[in-house]
Amino acid sequence: MRRDISHAIPMLAVHDAINAIEFYKNVFRADEVTRIVANDGKIEHSEVKVGNARIMIADGFPGYNHTAKSLGGTPVIIYLYVDNVDSVVERAVSSGSTLLRSIHNLPHGDRVGKIEDPFGHVWMVATPLK
Repeated sequence: MRRDISHAIPMLAVHDAINAIEFYKNVFRADEVTRIVANDGKIEHSEVKVGNARIMIADGFPGYNHTAKSLGGTPVIIYLYVDNVDSVVERAVSSGSTLLRSIHNLPHGDRVGKIEDPFGHVWMVATPLK
């Protein structure tokens, strides 16, 4: 039987994966699916699930990957749908995120806020308007 391979999973390299995983659990109500720890205690690979979206998270490893902080920022924005954008953005900011754009309604029908998490990744958090 062939597995469905028609999906993409973002992989975030961060400077402190253990705390990033806890941040995403708290802010996005993510469930941790898997965690592989290196001998030095760093996270080699982990996955969290937010609704039906999976996100891979790992510590930065020289010669393998770079974190958003080590590069001075990121050109990537993750657009994440949640049930209540207002409460998620409030939790994010109270947990150390920077509010980049306040919550507002977009013409195409989403209510959106833009944040940068404490690990340097940028998120547009959205709830579809009915």
